[in-house]
Amino acid sequence: MGRAWLNPAGGLRYHVRALLSGRDWQPFRDALQSWLAEFNAPTERAVLVGPSAGHTLPDAFLRRFSTITVLEPDPIAGMLLGRRLRKLGVRTHIERSDLLIGPLLEGGHGLVDLLGEEKAACLVFCNVLGQTRFLVQDPDFGRFKRAFRERVGPLLANRPWLSVHDRLSGRLAPNFAQPYRTRTRLDDESVLEKLYPTAPTAMVELFDHESDGFFDSAMEHTYFHWRIDRSRYHLIEGVSSQACG
Repeated sequence: MGRAWLNPAGGLRYHVRALLSGRDWQPFRDALQSWLAEFNAPTERAVLVGPSAGHTLPDAFLRRFSTITVLEPDPIAGMLLGRRLRKLGVRTHIERSDLLIGPLLEGGHGLVDLLGEEKAACLVFCNVLGQTRFLVQDPDFGRFKRAFRERVGPLLANRPWLSVHDRLSGRLAPNFAQPYRTRTRLDDESVLEKLYPTAPTAMVELFDHESDGFFDSAMEHTYFHWRIDRSRYHLIEGVSSQACG
């Protein structure tokens, strides 16, 4: 992924935002913590995919696991999260190689192989899948999503997993009590009606992260809003293996 600490999906700018976030991020952190507290992960091992430095992940969630493998190319993020996990008493392995995008598009050792080795580990996609739109060129993005469904999807069937990912972002603020749960994934019209009720024809002013298609739309979904800085907001979507039941 080149200079991962400068990549458009996170990197140094994201760490600075986290440092300066103050109260802006706290409502999202609190709502996410509430949702994660309900997640049943009966395993001592976890694989975190793209967590950056874990700026929004609560200690209580991380402390559930005795061993965590972190897939994070950003060396600054890996250092910060690794230090935090060790303070929490969690055995940690930081993997800086790209095990997500490159292997699904070009082959080679990747997440599929890791999951084959870690058959019981909890798998957590940490606000990364909605950012892949910035990391994969247009001709390859559809192919990447198909490869994810075909190769990673079947490996989720017998393990606890969850994903938190970007759905939309822009200067328009979502307006709802979070976490907001729905029986199925909301379509675009319902998103505007239920989650942006005070906005005019907003879709033209919002960036679609194209996070549809990674998981089954018929599953229960949960929504969060995140004021990432003083003028920009993200609509975050969550889905987990518990929604399969």
